[in-house]
Amino acid sequence: MDPSAEIAVQASAPPPPRRRFVAFHKWDRNFFLTFLALCWLGVVMGFAPAVSKRLAGHADYPAPLILEIHALAFSAWMALLTMQIGLIRVGRSRLHMKLGLAAFALIPIMAVSAFLSEVYSQRFRVADPAERPFFIIAIFYVIAFTTLAGTAIAARKNPPAHKRLILLATTIIVGAAYGRWWGTGLYNLFGDGYGGMLIYTFTGTNLLLAGALGYDWVTRGQIHRVYEIAVPAILAGEIATTLIYHSPRWVPIARLVVGS
Repeated sequence: MDPSAEIAVQASAPPPPRRRFVAFHKWDRNFFLTFLALCWLGVVMGFAPAVSKRLAGHADYPAPLILEIHALAFSAWMALLTMQIGLIRVGRSRLHMKLGLAAFALIPIMAVSAFLSEVYSQRFRVADPAERPFFIIAIFYVIAFTTLAGTAIAARKNPPAHKRLILLATTIIVGAAYGRWWGTGLYNLFGDGYGGMLIYTFTGTNLLLAGALGYDWVTRGQIHRVYEIAVPAILAGEIATTLIYHSPRWVPIARLVVGS
């Protein structure tokens, strides 16, 4: 056969069928337990100092009702995640599915309380206009978490996709906790430029994402379709957030949204 004709035939041939993703692996239960432990580590290290000060009566500012709802809702998410992983480990999948229905109410409460809490912080606690750009980071967290968590609920009858979407949604909010823990140190080291902001704001999230991708590759030899779509979208969102953060046009928009 003529070489050019052979190349044409190969080019026109349909791509090989996608290899079926292995739904379960014997290491899965321990992987998700490890992920949960890393989540709690970030939450405790990120928020324990502020909580301790508040419980001791030395809080930097009084917490209005919306901030209390925000804290309770996100704590409830972590508690629910812990119970759900525990129920799967002990074989109580039916109770796991019933308890998961609580997320239908919890997700919108988390989204609304997170947004309004940041509005409060921007309106009443941020005196320096130079700090106003931070508002876009909170908006990114709200949009990313709500989209991923809502999609996870919609995909709850597809366990491999569902649990990975829950992992991604939790990674978003836990990444913020890690930012509270080591963000200042990374900020001092890398600065507040475009690259520096990506590092000090999103390192926690991206390390967890890398671990999730690496686990699928090691155990299945491929990445789940959920990750193939969602992870690039998350990274694109981080870059867009950084660009908006550094744009001088964002500050007046943020002030308009906040109402101050």
